Amino acid sequence: MLRRDYGLVEINFSPDLPGHPGQMSCFGFGVSIQRLLYDRSPNTVPSTLSREYGKFAPRVPFGELRAAVLALGRTIALDTQNTSRDMDCYRVSASGARIHVVADPDPYGSGEPDPSGHRRGDVWSIDVW
Repeated sequence: MLRRDYGLVEINFSPDLPGHPGQMSCFGFGVSIQRLLYDRSPNTVPSTLSREYGKFAPRVPFGELRAAVLALGRTIALDTQNTSRDMDCYRVSASGARIHVVADPDPYGSGEPDPSGHRRGDVWSIDVW
């Protein structure tokens, strides 16, 4: 397996996919939204995305993403097999997309969560496999 990490975007390749001998084939990608909050370097968001869409917000509320997905005629369902105490996982209908959402910003009970950190309901990442 080969993973390319471009800050906000990660792309995964495999040389072992049937029908593609000797070739690397893309089998999935992810958008690591959690990096927008803490990594303010210019390399976090690829320059082509910044040029096209402008400045990215440091967090994405799940409610806003959910509304946009529903407006496209898709449904979103909680994936109880991939949900944990601190992270909820949702599946988008008719796609391989999984949305990971912060359920508990302080899962270890270490004290008050950082007010400038992640909040309950923030989208952590989106994966497509």
